[in-house]
Amino acid sequence: MGGYCCLMGNYGNDIQAAIVTQIKAEMAALDWKQPELAKRSGVSTSSLHRYLNGERDIALPVFVEIANALGIPFAELVTRAKRRLDGENVQ
Repeated sequence: MGGYCCLMGNYGNDIQAAIVTQIKAEMAALDWKQPELAKRSGVSTSSLHRYLNGERDIALPVFVEIANALGIPFAELVTRAKRRLDGENVQ
């Protein structure tokens, strides 16, 4: 996906999965379903579905839009995902 992918390699796959899991956790905390996040982020529902099901890597600009829609700075979302990846207790 061009130069925009979050990370590559095995670690990239792991952090990507942790980011997706964290996005889903943030959505659950807000009681949002995918259509709500799609609407608020400007990402099509079909694309969001593919991102959240691991069928497609989330491009950095899209990730920033998703984080903004969730009301979380993208760096904080990555930090939470990294903590999750490291086995720490995360919201």
